[in-house]
Amino acid sequence: MHSSREPALVENVNIDESLKIARDEIQKESISQSLGIWVLRDQVVTPGQARTIAYLYLTSIDSMKKAFNIWHASWAISNLYRLGDGAVKAELEIAYQIAKKQPERLKGGQAKIANTHINGEKIVTGFIHGGGRAYAKRHLVVPGNKKYIQSYEEYREKQKSEFEN
Repeated sequence: MHSSREPALVENVNIDESLKIARDEIQKESISQSLGIWVLRDQVVTPGQARTIAYLYLTSIDSMKKAFNIWHASWAISNLYRLGDGAVKAELEIAYQIAKKQPERLKGGQAKIANTHINGEKIVTGFIHGGGRAYAKRHLVVPGNKKYIQSYEEYREKQKSEFEN
């Protein structure tokens, strides 16, 4: 866990390929529905990529039911917005305004932690724990780094084999 972007950056992430995975993941309605965009939250994105992330978020956030997904999707938008340049912020502005209000949908401790991650003075970066790191290794496309998947096609093949088993 960090409070700046640099230690959380993964070198050579293919954001476009990783966004294809995020698109697939956000449609699943599982506990990991939000994590496809969450693993991108500290990476450098272009305005076009930010537009895609905002679209995924805005078309999904109202239908998300699990507190975990509401929290992590909104945290992703918050970090991307707060770490982004002016053009990225412009693409994420509407999503960010909605994300800032999402802790109100949650209860108890989750609401408090979510509010700290989304609206806190310090930006919380990094994969935080082993589960986050393991998810990132299976869902971030990082060609040349064998710790991560190499392509969207590899992700699809692994999804297919999990479904068949």
